[in-house]
Amino acid sequence: MVTHLGSVVGVDISMLVEDLRFTRGEWVNVIGYLERLSTSEGGTEWLVKGIMVWPVSPGFNLAQYEKVVLSRMETIS
Repeated sequence: MVTHLGSVVGVDISMLVEDLRFTRGEWVNVIGYLERLSTSEGGTEWLVKGIMVWPVSPGFNLAQYEKVVLSRMETIS
């Protein structure tokens, strides 16, 4: 499960090589597709089926990333 800004998304990397090694809490990039899951309460959850995963480059600036994503989301809606 990936948690960011209160949002939680599951990431399934079982289609990838079995011996992936990452450090717990390490930021990673994931390319994949979304799968909608129904919950037992009748709600919906999302799962990312990862097809490619790699570590985030050193110097990654989370605050700048969030700022860019939010500004792009505002222009879309």
